[in-house]
Amino acid sequence: MQINQPSWATIRGELAATLPITGWLPVYTKKLFRADIIAGITLTAFAIPELMAYAQLAGLPPEYGLYAGIVAPLVYCLFGTIREMNIGPSSSEAILTAAMLGMLVGIDAARYASLAALTVLMAGCLAIIARIFRLGFIVNLISETVLKGFLAGMGLVIICGQLFKIFGIKSISGAFFDQLIYLITHLPSANLPTVVIGVGAIAFLLCAERRCRKLPAALIVVIFSILVMNYTDLASRGVQEVGVIPAGLPSFIIPNISFNDVQFIFPLAFAIFLLAYVEDMSIGTSLARRYHYKVDSNQELLALGATSIATSLFQGFPVAGSFSRTALNEINGAVTQITGVIAAVLTAIVALFLTGLFTRMPEAIIGSLILVAVLRLVDVKGLLRIAKISRNEFGIAIATCAGVLLFGILSGVFIGVILSLTDILYRVTTPRIAILGRVPNTRQYADRIRHPENIAIPGILIIRVDAPLIFANAEMVKDRIEELIAEDPTVRLVLLDMSTSPIVDVSASDMIVDLYQELTTAGIKLRIADATWQVRRMLRISGVEDTIGEEITQTTSLETVLEDWNCAASATPVCPVPELENILQDQK
Repeated sequence: MQINQPSWATIRGELAATLPITGWLPVYTKKLFRADIIAGITLTAFAIPELMAYAQLAGLPPEYGLYAGIVAPLVYCLFGTIREMNIGPSSSEAILTAAMLGMLVGIDAARYASLAALTVLMAGCLAIIARIFRLGFIVNLISETVLKGFLAGMGLVIICGQLFKIFGIKSISGAFFDQLIYLITHLPSANLPTVVIGVGAIAFLLCAERRCRKLPAALIVVIFSILVMNYTDLASRGVQEVGVIPAGLPSFIIPNISFNDVQFIFPLAFAIFLLAYVEDMSIGTSLARRYHYKVDSNQELLALGATSIATSLFQGFPVAGSFSRTALNEINGAVTQITGVIAAVLTAIVALFLTGLFTRMPEAIIGSLILVAVLRLVDVKGLLRIAKISRNEFGIAIATCAGVLLFGILSGVFIGVILSLTDILYRVTTPRIAILGRVPNTRQYADRIRHPENIAIPGILIIRVDAPLIFANAEMVKDRIEELIAEDPTVRLVLLDMSTSPIVDVSASDMIVDLYQELTTAGIKLRIADATWQVRRMLRISGVEDTIGEEITQTTSLETVLEDWNCAASATPVCPVPELENILQDQK
């Protein structure tokens, strides 16, 4: 028996689908490398302080940020499809980690680090499972409205936490408002030199972000602050320093796994997986739209999973696509993931030989870097835009934000998702039902309530349900049609425009049969127009045509149904709709 061997082209195509780097690396040029190396050097200068800051935000020593910043970009380069994205520690995932693991009282540093690594390992496994089942669509579980509310709430939580460092006040654990009240009441005890350093750094960073985004402002602030600490006695005046950062590369360590730990960590791991994937895809979709390339949502699941698992094995903690570092890559002309590789190599050099330089960096600088980085999470303009478009969605965003502040991060996300689903269910169960009339001097039909100038056709009720027609709203639609008929006893034809109802389920099919029978008894005809082929197929296989007859779905155009009705009416001795012919003539 002859076995067909796959061609090299087939193998190469399948390999490129799993490892996208094999598709673009063979055509990589020196010109592209020059662009990537410039962007990579700039990225490193910006990322080093940020990586250490996010590690501390997650409740880990600063060097853990460097470790994650080394491993994550190297792995993502192999599997990722978003060219400009830099993956590594992110403010969102860091604060989630700290919020959940911070609930453990009396835990030692090694145990905390092990649980952080277990979290990213489990998040990676969830991403791989989602990739196996091709669940890329789960990105839609968190709407933009919920995401903006969640990020705003989380941004406020982070900012409040960093203000303790900026004012030189010893922080406390607890809910957002407990921390805020404590901070305000203890402002008189703030350390003045620390405040000057922190506020000065924030002012410089914000100014640089607005005036010169290519400037490595974070690195400048770090270097300047270290020089100030070395040549002044500010440490003796209460300015807290980062302290010793161990030199070296991350060690290969498999996180300790126990059933109790998995049970405790799972909600956090799932939240981090979902949030990281939403962030990655929002970054990727935006970049792909601007630069005209395709992002594979299922491949990104594999990339996120592989990156997370690899990071967990080298003293890592949760990682995701970074909005700030990706934006910097874009500004500096990064072309491929080689930018991330260059930054990872340079970060490794810093971890090996240069960590001693950061020992005297003030804690206030870390707080300033984090605060400025997360200010963009509180997207006031985006929230105001939502308020203009939809009050319901704005309410969901505010409720999500309030949920994060009052009940915690995971609870806030849960509240947002539940409210979004409730809003969707409400819209489905109470759909808008439009009563259509002819647009003057056209052959088109539109809502008469919104456009009172549209002409009603005597004796004909044209209804359009602006939602899927399903069990949740079928009876409500039927009741509304019956109410409208009761209001106008002259109706002899009910025309159901299905152009905005892409789905009809079994319950709705049964409702149509019941409605048809009731209308027939009352001497009223029922017709369906502009149904999609899926709806017509459903009406056939559910037995609607067998019960009612093919004529109910045979004609699909609303205009055709009206013309057929006019012809039928003209053939009867007493036309039930005497003015229809004149109206149709006017249209012609």
